[in-house]
Amino acid sequence: MSKAEAFAAKHDIAATSEDVARIRRVLGRLYDAVEAIEPVADTYIQIHAGDAIRSAFIKHNPLSGQAHGAALALAEMPASWPTKYRASVAYHLSPLLEEVTNS
Repeated sequence: MSKAEAFAAKHDIAATSEDVARIRRVLGRLYDAVEAIEPVADTYIQIHAGDAIRSAFIKHNPLSGQAHGAALALAEMPASWPTKYRASVAYHLSPLLEEVTNS
């Protein structure tokens, strides 16, 4: 199984290798935007940054579905980000997962 096929299977999406490359580029732009909003540090991201993080996600959503895109973005967060920072990003993106429980 290729890396693209593994990525598609992991996230339950139908995607070609070109699609996976596009998704990874978009995720990279999202993560860069988050880092520009709040530089990576071993701290929690403050509440006031939440709207900007969610707006960055809306701009850089890698998939057509908001909740599925948010879930993918959470699953693929950079491993180099400290745990508190990753938890904060998850917290700020969590409102976008509402359609998962209400569908």
